[in-house]
Amino acid sequence: MSRIFLSHSSANNAEAVALRDWLESEGWKDEIFLDLDPNRGIAAGERWERALNEAANRCEAVLFLVSKAWLGSRWCLKEFHLAHRLNKRLFGVLIENLSVGDLPEELAGTWQIVRLGAGRDHVMLRAVLPITHEEVHVTFSAEGLQRLKHGLEEAGLDAKYFAWPPQSEPNRPPYRGLRPLEAEDAGIFFGRDAPVIEALDRLRGLRETTPPRLLVILGASGAGKSSFLRAGLIPRLARDDRHFLPLPIIRPERAAINGDTGLLAALEEAFYAVGIATTRAKLRAAVEGGVSKLRPLLQTLIDKATPRAPDSDTKPQPPMLILSVDQGEELFLVDGQDEAQALLALMRDLLLVDASALIVVFVIRSDSYEHLQEAKPLEGIRKIPFDLGPMPKGSYAEVIKGPARRLEGTKRPLEIEDALVDTLLADIEAGGAKDALPLLAFTLERLYVEHGGDGDLTVAEYRSLGGIRGSIEAAVERAFKAADADPAIPKDRLARLALLRHGLIPWLAGLDPDTGAPRRRVARLSEIPTEARPLIQHLVEQRLLATDVAKVTRETTIEPAHEALLRQWGLLAGWITEDAGLLAVLEGVKRASRDWAANDGDAAWLTHVTDRLAAAERLGERPDLAANLEPTDRQYLAACRNTEAAAKVRKWRVQAVIYMLLVGMIAGLVGWINQSYIKEQWRWYSTERPFVAANIWPYVLTAAKEQALKPKDSFKECATEQGKDYCPEMVLVPAGSFMMGRPTTEKGFTNEDPQHQVTIAKPFVVSKFELTFDEWDICVAYGDCAQGARDSGWGRGRQPVSDVTWDDAQRYVMWLSRMTGKPYRLLTEAEYEYAARARTRTAYPWGDEIGKNNANCSGCGSKWDDNQTAPVGSFAPNQFGLYDMVGNVWEWVEECYHDSYQGAPGDGAAWTGGDCSRRVVRGGSWNYNPGFLRSAVRGGYSSVFRLNSLGFRVGRTLSAATGPITVAPSVR
Repeated sequence: MSRIFLSHSSANNAEAVALRDWLESEGWKDEIFLDLDPNRGIAAGERWERALNEAANRCEAVLFLVSKAWLGSRWCLKEFHLAHRLNKRLFGVLIENLSVGDLPEELAGTWQIVRLGAGRDHVMLRAVLPITHEEVHVTFSAEGLQRLKHGLEEAGLDAKYFAWPPQSEPNRPPYRGLRPLEAEDAGIFFGRDAPVIEALDRLRGLRETTPPRLLVILGASGAGKSSFLRAGLIPRLARDDRHFLPLPIIRPERAAINGDTGLLAALEEAFYAVGIATTRAKLRAAVEGGVSKLRPLLQTLIDKATPRAPDSDTKPQPPMLILSVDQGEELFLVDGQDEAQALLALMRDLLLVDASALIVVFVIRSDSYEHLQEAKPLEGIRKIPFDLGPMPKGSYAEVIKGPARRLEGTKRPLEIEDALVDTLLADIEAGGAKDALPLLAFTLERLYVEHGGDGDLTVAEYRSLGGIRGSIEAAVERAFKAADADPAIPKDRLARLALLRHGLIPWLAGLDPDTGAPRRRVARLSEIPTEARPLIQHLVEQRLLATDVAKVTRETTIEPAHEALLRQWGLLAGWITEDAGLLAVLEGVKRASRDWAANDGDAAWLTHVTDRLAAAERLGERPDLAANLEPTDRQYLAACRNTEAAAKVRKWRVQAVIYMLLVGMIAGLVGWINQSYIKEQWRWYSTERPFVAANIWPYVLTAAKEQALKPKDSFKECATEQGKDYCPEMVLVPAGSFMMGRPTTEKGFTNEDPQHQVTIAKPFVVSKFELTFDEWDICVAYGDCAQGARDSGWGRGRQPVSDVTWDDAQRYVMWLSRMTGKPYRLLTEAEYEYAARARTRTAYPWGDEIGKNNANCSGCGSKWDDNQTAPVGSFAPNQFGLYDMVGNVWEWVEECYHDSYQGAPGDGAAWTGGDCSRRVVRGGSWNYNPGFLRSAVRGGYSSVFRLNSLGFRVGRTLSAATGPITVAPSVR
């Protein structure tokens, strides 16, 4: 890619060619765009103006070879205006002895000026003109050439223009794992050239506009947003100190202002860097005093950082202050809301100051952008989004090879086997885009730490670590192996797993109550249960968890090294799924208590009543989760209990009054009761009965038709209307035996053990598809189903119904049973797995690998992956003729949740007992990774839990007269 654009007058072709040749000899080979260049310039017949526009748009810097001829050319001035409009880094190269006064005013103050035509230290350069091959000789100032070289190196965006390894850490590893790259890693930041150029152009454009100026960098978790900000943008902005003054980056965590990486720490470091003596107390007073106190302080910082003008007759321009926030979604967590709201309000006031020389850069996950858009303190502030998409596949090779190149010529050179690069790229391609970048980074770090000491990395060494997909699991196993020598850690594996779960959830891993997605948390190490800390420390040593020490309090904090860990570490992801219901309840309580406390304990903010309060009380059954409740949370729940008790007392009093009035109002009450009965009868005869009589009763299967059913036969016990589903289509599943749970050779979760045989003695019927919104909405219109099942903007119709609770699913099957007179129900867990496997013994219904476009999940290779549900029936059916038994949405089944299959029935019947605060879900969903789509996977959610990834399908028992239709299990 051409990084430098040379703009010149045709009268100065010789100077342009000579300067190009000199730049190439100084290290910019193949990086210069010159319209005369036969290889990189404008080809014969190409549209000249369009080609220049495209070249200028792609480049990083523009050099204007200014002469009297250049100043007199309208085309040259047009190029200047184009480069200025595209917000490029501009250099004015004076190739004649001109003064700044000779330049138009619009040019003099907008670029960095270098004089090549003045002075007495000229050197002669030889050049050969294209086409004519005429040899020419040009003289330029030697000092000017060196100034130009230095300026271009400082402006250079490519990683090679940043020193690495840093002098302060000569042995710094070239691969940083799950941690974000920092400013000192700018020299090994590869793969994002185009977005970096685009973002810098945007920031230069914002500098020219009026306030407010707020740029929001959006990207999915795992896109590399933090590294993009820290090692990509900020170091390059810091080099352009004539135009920008970036403050140290703020990361909110739980204290956005006073925290170790909060606003105060950023200001303190910035003042120290420019040599202004101040104290944290003074800075805190300015922050607490609001914009009127803080703005003059920031202006002092800007004035100190304003560079001197290159010429005495040029007025210096102050740099634009850059206030950046990384992990912006942390501002909208329950913890630390007081400081988060104060920081947002302060940002708003600073942005709205008329003379504001400030740009705020927000880095936030795409799925949290809505919180930023709706943030009250930022209402009315225009937010300019910048989308950081997944890294292009062609860039991963640079991420692998680029850092190794930076070790050439050092005491620790590193050679990467070509076959290793090819294997890594192939494994990335096979795994899909989700989390590819953090998984690759983690794998490369482990590979370098374990095998890089001998100066090379090979495929065999990579395979020994378990590959990309197995690298995290392998690191966990290494931590467990190291724990064998620790007497403080139990030897039994199940005991270790229980201890690990106790130390991770909810302290370091939680659930976003809005999206249902896993979310990492930052905790104080002192909050982690004491007995779990030794095992947690082994995860730190394997770089799965990261620790830091607060500069002020000196307290150690700990967090997952990256959010991808919560999705890709199967064990942890399974635990989060199992605890999802209670984690959502916990977050709901903390949010509600925060709002209640913020409104001075007003009873109107006590939102946990009846069922919600009962769900919150269940937290007491899990001391590990209840320990996360703050005193304010407990006070809030106590106030809710008191309000509930008072409401019951009032209800009893009202009932007592009613009972006393009964004596004198018995006739009226009887009339009222009859009136209610009449209303119900009226709805039945006027609405429900005509619909059922026309669309359901005539289609209910007779006993003879049931007896005639064969495996894979389908039927509907309702009318069929084009484009509308009144009831689910059912498929007969034969009787048979199978092995339920995961085999010992399959990676999975402990709740899938032990594998055991189940025999289903009689055939049964299962809905061919997940229940659709069409079918659900019929029950809402003509039956007992409640309104409120949201479609998340994905449409209704043939989309699988979602956002329904277990109780909603039971209400639907009861209504369908009443309408048809047939025993519709939810499937048992054994029936579900038997129907999903459909005679197979492989991990998935189609084989042992996830493959491409077999289902909808995060990494299944479908167009709906990780974005939304797919219309039912979008993928091939299994061998029983059933669709979407894995993927798309989790599906409720009948049972309460059990932690394992110990004591499970072997006849396929519903398993009684268990934890009935949770109900079992099966099948995985659109936003879970492929490991959760295995036929053996099981999870548990609270029965009142709603998610846009939660739905169900129905089953039905056949009449006793239907004989068994048995199919022996397959050996596949």
